[in-house]
Amino acid sequence: MNNERQHIDDHVVEQLSGYVDGELTQQQRQRVDVHCANCTECATDLRELQELRETIGNARFSNRNQDAWREMMNDTTVQTTRGIGWLLLIGGALVCLGIGVFVFLFGSSVSLVEKLIVSAIYGGLALLFYSVLRQRLIERKTDKYKDVEI
Repeated sequence: MNNERQHIDDHVVEQLSGYVDGELTQQQRQRVDVHCANCTECATDLRELQELRETIGNARFSNRNQDAWREMMNDTTVQTTRGIGWLLLIGGALVCLGIGVFVFLFGSSVSLVEKLIVSAIYGGLALLFYSVLRQRLIERKTDKYKDVEI
């Protein structure tokens, strides 16, 4: 029983991932190499990790080339539906916000002081958002990196 536990402790399973990723020191790499030469279980695990890394490294998100992908994303139908989607989303959010503000301001369950405090907080947040949005829109006109593609 103790000999079996010693054998399990000698395995280098916890270092195999670092070995495959090249994160181990030279001494640790040599220890893994020596151990895998004598242990078929760890050698099999190492081989499987290397195959997995190679498979993931060769994986592609799409078979289309980048030019075809850009052309598809710049299609007028895509741009139109994206614009309509944003318009519906923003319109629905504004309607919900308007209903919420109306109920909050004209509801009788909240005192006037609480209404003023909450209104001041949300008004301040709205002004901050507006100032940042305005600044971004102004900077967008002169941004020299806007046409850079990654």
